[in-house]
Amino acid sequence: MSQTPTLSRDHCSSLVREQDEDRWLAAQYAKSPLQNALLALAALRIELRRIPSQVSEPPLGEIRLQWWREGLEAIRDGAAPQAHPVLEAAAATPLVDARWAGRLDKVIDVSARSLYGEGFTSVEDLGEWLGESEGALDALAVEIAGGDEALAAAAASAGVAFAMAREGRIMAPRLADKIGAHAAALYKTAATALSKAEPEFSPALLHLSLTPLYLRNGLTRAPLRKRARLFFAMAFARF
Repeated sequence: MSQTPTLSRDHCSSLVREQDEDRWLAAQYAKSPLQNALLALAALRIELRRIPSQVSEPPLGEIRLQWWREGLEAIRDGAAPQAHPVLEAAAATPLVDARWAGRLDKVIDVSARSLYGEGFTSVEDLGEWLGESEGALDALAVEIAGGDEALAAAAASAGVAFAMAREGRIMAPRLADKIGAHAAALYKTAATALSKAEPEFSPALLHLSLTPLYLRNGLTRAPLRKRARLFFAMAFARF
């Protein structure tokens, strides 16, 4: 039996654990099929986000984005995945279901903005872009887990708040004094809906519960506090 699926899953797990510990910790609460999908989705997010730092000019980044778009499309069309562990892992999950094709294509499309070094003109501008990228992926994670559209919408909004709290000041330093209040307002509204989610959907949402910690103290690396907060959110459905 080929070891490729196992090796690909292990690659995604290692990549996410190293580059996005928050989502990796949250995914550990999921059973195997959902966990594999969440880690593949998180790994895809990482691959898209790091393209700008890997290319010397925007057209080369556009080519890489197109490669990912075509790679996912080929799997949906029934072809074997190209020799990349993230695509190989994704191919064994609902992530490549045709239902999500338009959503993933849109995320890939909006990722191109990062290639051109365009700044964000306002906190609303930043929020709109994050909603089409980070928030869209968080919503997709919820739907893959089986959540309904209302929960996915709440996750999308909370995903914007989470991304702003965790990375917004780096992405848009000129807006740093406005990001906190905007993110806090978004999260406060979404948290009520997240707290009502059924436990089976929680692994797709748990990382979002770290938003208040990032808002309060810019938390970057505090494993014990993160684990305690995630456990609390999972055990008591308190976001």
